[in-house]
Amino acid sequence: MSAYLERILAKATEEKIAELKPRKVFKEYATTLSDGKKGAYDFFIIHNGQRIGFEVLSRPTKHKLKRKLRYLKEVDKFIFVMPSTSFSLYRRSDNAFPSFARPKKFPREFASEKLYVWLCSIKKKRITACAKFSKIFYVED
Repeated sequence: MSAYLERILAKATEEKIAELKPRKVFKEYATTLSDGKKGAYDFFIIHNGQRIGFEVLSRPTKHKLKRKLRYLKEVDKFIFVMPSTSFSLYRRSDNAFPSFARPKKFPREFASEKLYVWLCSIKKKRITACAKFSKIFYVED
């Protein structure tokens, strides 16, 4: 199941990147992080002079996201691509009737102006939401 999700997420990401018409696109772009460790972006593009890294996560966890924040320092924008059903308890609601449950929040590190998220509908097989991480999910103040 995970390989199926990864293919859908990767294809949807490639299609959305193509809409941006970037100058250069790299898949599995290897890099050395500021802490000296090696890593790789799933996709890396240069668009309008900005360096943008992508991490595609078919089964994201809060721990995985936090670990990947190290990549944020190396680029102008860093985008997590994940299924639209991910972290529903952390999502900001567009609903006119607010939930009585207290929303869960991500730690402050996720409030970075450089951090974005693309949510992919698995049914529609396309990216359905693109915004700053803190616009889609609750983040601690």
